[in-house]
Amino acid sequence: MKKIKKKKSASQALPAFLIGWTHGEPPPPGYLAAWFDQHYGGPLQIRFLSSSGHHHFEAVHTNWKAQVQLAPAAQVVEQWQGQLQWDHRHLAQLMVPSKAQADRQDEVLHLARVARGLTLLMEGTAYDVATGTYLNPSDWKDRDLAVFQIEDHVQVEQQEQIEQMRRWWHTRGLTKFGLDDIELFQSLGLSERTIKPMLQGVALQLMAYGKNPKIGEHVPFGEHGEQVEVVRHRTDPRYGVPLAFREIRIA
Repeated sequence: MKKIKKKKSASQALPAFLIGWTHGEPPPPGYLAAWFDQHYGGPLQIRFLSSSGHHHFEAVHTNWKAQVQLAPAAQVVEQWQGQLQWDHRHLAQLMVPSKAQADRQDEVLHLARVARGLTLLMEGTAYDVATGTYLNPSDWKDRDLAVFQIEDHVQVEQQEQIEQMRRWWHTRGLTKFGLDDIELFQSLGLSERTIKPMLQGVALQLMAYGKNPKIGEHVPFGEHGEQVEVVRHRTDPRYGVPLAFREIRIA
C-alpha cells in the first residue's frame, strides 16, 4: 500500500524573515501601508487573514504577497528566542509562498521591503532566516532595495576543510526562492577569483528557471556560454536548520 506523504502546513514552514522588538504593541497594518506607499510608491493593500484581530495579514502589492504574523504562538516565539539568543520580547514572522516561480525575484524583493518597513517602524531587529543575517534599522541604509541586487538576498560563503584539502563554497538564501542552495568544492591553492561571481551567475539562472535542476543537468551562466553540471543532492544541518544543497562542478 502506497504511503501518502503529508504536506507541510504553513506553521511548519520556515519563515523568510523574523522581526524582533521589545517595547509596546506592533504598529497597526495601516502604518505599514502608509510607510510602504511613501517609500516605494505603493499601493500596499492589507488583507486580513483572521477575523479575530489585525495580527495576521497579507501585505499585497500588484501580484506579490508577503504574509505577516505579528503574534505567533508562544512556543514558536520561545523556540526562536532560544535559537537566536536575542533579548527581544516580541516576534513577528514574514512568510512567502514556498513554490518556486519565475518572477520570484520580485516577490522576494517585495518581502524584503515589507521586512525593512516593519524593522524601522518597530525599532527592532530583522533576521534573514535563509542567510543567517541580522539587520538593525541602521543596516537597511545600505540595502535601500530600490532594485533587485542578488547580494541583498543570497550570500556566498566559504569554509576551509583542511582534512580533505579543499575549500567548500556555497550559497545561503536560495530557499527564499523555493530553491535548494548550491555548493562547490575546490582544492586548496587554486584561484578563488571567479568562484563567487560564478555561483551568483548560476543562482540567477536557477531563479530564472524557477525550479531545481536535476542530477546530471547542465546549467549555463555568464556571458560566454560557460556551464556547470549538477552532480549531487544532499541535506546539511550545520546552520541549525536542515539546508538542501545541489553540488555543482564546472562542465
